Parts: sequence; C-alpha cells; structure tokens
Amino acid sequence: MNEPLVATPPFKRPDAGGQVGAIVEAAEACFARGGYAGASMREIAERAGVSKSLLHYHFQSKEHLFVEVQIRFYERLGARIAAAVAPIVSGEARGLAAFDALFDVLRTSNDLATQAELWAAALANDKLRSHITRLREFFRRMLVQRIEEILGEDRERLPMTPEAAADLIWAALNGLGIEAAFGEPKDRIERAIATLRTLTAMALTRSPAEVTREGARKV
Repeated sequence: MNEPLVATPPFKRPDAGGQVGAIVEAAEACFARGGYAGASMREIAERAGVSKSLLHYHFQSKEHLFVEVQIRFYERLGARIAAAVAPIVSGEARGLAAFDALFDVLRTSNDLATQAELWAAALANDKLRSHITRLREFFRRMLVQRIEEILGEDRERLPMTPEAAADLIWAALNGLGIEAAFGEPKDRIERAIATLRTLTAMALTRSPAEVTREGARKV
C-alpha cells in the first residue's frame, strides 16, 4: 500500500492577493539577484511598494518569505509539466515529456542555486534545518503525486515505486542544479541530462520483470 501523501509546508501560507503577489514577485527577483543572504526584507518591501510592517504582517521572517517563493516556484513548475503532458496519451511519452519540462528548469532558472544556499545555511542552524526538512518532504510528496498523475496506470510498469522514482529525480535535479551553480561546463550538464533521459526511457519501456531477469543474468 502506498504511503499517504500528507505533508504540509513549514509555515502557514498567506492568503493570495494583490499585495502578497507583489511581495512574492519582489522577493523572487531579489533572491535571484543577491541570493538568500544578499536579499533584505527592506529591499523586498521597497521593490514591492509596501511598508516593511505590512511585509511582516504577511511574512514573519525572510525564511518564511523564501519558503513561499519556493512553493510558488514548484507550483509553476508543476503547471508547466501538466501543460506539457496534457495532449499526450501514452504513459511512456508523458513520462519523457515531463522529464524534459522538469530538467528545462536547469536551463532557465537559478532558483536551485539559491535553494542550495539556504540548505547549506540550515546545516548550522537547528531551527532553520527543521523548517527546511519539512519543506523538502513537502516538495518530495508533491513530486510523488505528480508522477502518479502523469503515468496513471502505466506507473505499475515502472521497475520502482513512484516514491523511489521521486527520490532519484529529486537527487538528480538538485545535484545537477548545484553543479550548474558552481559553473560546471554546460556540455557536461547536458550530457548528464541526456544520460538520465535515456535511463528514464528504459525504465518507462521495460517491465520490472525484465529488469529483474537482466539483473539476475549479470550476477
């Protein structure tokens, strides 16, 4: 039986609205330019055109605001993936289309680099680490749910559970994101993505029994 997809973000999310939307957009721009450490709440408030007191009314801390920026980023990514697979019927083709949409984020956003900066800071801050651990689990469960939705009944053909697939994708996406942030040559990043895509295609087109038989022959 699959584990229940129950996870909540570490902070209560603010009600959607014009002021909140403007604040989050301003924060996203500031984090993208200066990173988590380089962005200040005062700068974000000024860019959003709101007072600092109003900013703190909606978001209790910079960490809280960054979490909301991250959640909205992954929500947009989820919508992008859903749009990419919507016209496709085959579960295998849907899986590859989702892969392409997901890893395009490495080419179009530096969000993963900023995310890695916050995670590194959390290693020396127990309170922050607790929040980030919850946030990571929240994202992981969103990814599991998305995999199940995309593949439908074809997910039974996977040589692994959706949870295991989500773990692998999550590790690969973040690992390559860090490599890109450190200036790894683009051709190496592209080669790694191409190899992952090939492995994904193999996983989507071969049954668990076939994979088990091949593994047994190599022992």
